[in-house]
Amino acid sequence: MNPIPWMLALALPAALHAQTAAPPAAASAPARVAAHAQHTAHIRSAHVQRLYERRNTDPATLVERCRFESDISTAPPRGVVALTFDDGPEPGATEHILAVLARHQVPATFFLIGQKARAHPELLALMQAQPGVRLANHSWAHPNFHHLDAPAQKLEVERSEAEFAPLLTTEPRLFRYPYGNSSCEGNVRLRQLGYRIVGWHVDSCDWAFDGDGSVDAHEALSCGVDKPNRHDFLGHVVTAVHERQGGIVLLHEIHHNTVQKLDALVQRLKDAGFSFGALDAPGFAASLR
Repeated sequence: MNPIPWMLALALPAALHAQTAAPPAAASAPARVAAHAQHTAHIRSAHVQRLYERRNTDPATLVERCRFESDISTAPPRGVVALTFDDGPEPGATEHILAVLARHQVPATFFLIGQKARAHPELLALMQAQPGVRLANHSWAHPNFHHLDAPAQKLEVERSEAEFAPLLTTEPRLFRYPYGNSSCEGNVRLRQLGYRIVGWHVDSCDWAFDGDGSVDAHEALSCGVDKPNRHDFLGHVVTAVHERQGGIVLLHEIHHNTVQKLDALVQRLKDAGFSFGALDAPGFAASLR
């Protein structure tokens, strides 16, 4: 018996409930902790819904409805890794990530939430000043586009576009859907504005691992974490990169394991012979939508 459908059947009602409200603003340290916990719940619920749809909907129907443009089937350039960080800027985490990237002289793309970017212009300035760092659009307020009607999707895209237009000076301009959940209406407006849509080859599932770098059995199944890596976040990401022979790696600024393990991750991938590239490198062109 395959345990994943059973797990999805139990998890889906809770998943639907978890995304009924947007995460609260994070003005203080306790508020940030609460916001991160709620944001993680939203990611978890979207992840479960995604698995459920992919297992219970005809693939042609998913393509016709533009449900998951962030899924990349195109092979990455062999041996090349592109690091991407979602959901920033994040005070404390952004500075640390930038320092690690600078120390290793590794490029990266930061997919920023518009309302957080407006709240932290000092972090935007740090990112803009660092060679190899590229800024990209991750929506205004990080909604699930599958839960928005067409006018609300258009408003979300255009509000974030107004915030980011002066910052996105490198072509092609890049957008990543929150949770990777796309729509045909959103795709049309994004392409009218000159964006390419970015997904990932490797999902770190950093949100699923606890503070000790462990993941429970159910999350391990949904994230494809091998048994030897269930207590090893770093091992999981490195294994996944090896399996895809490189690729675009999805990480989050707001999750502890990404921030704390980034230096070791970069070093292990370097030691394994991987190089690091930017998303505008020719080898990644076929992976952008």
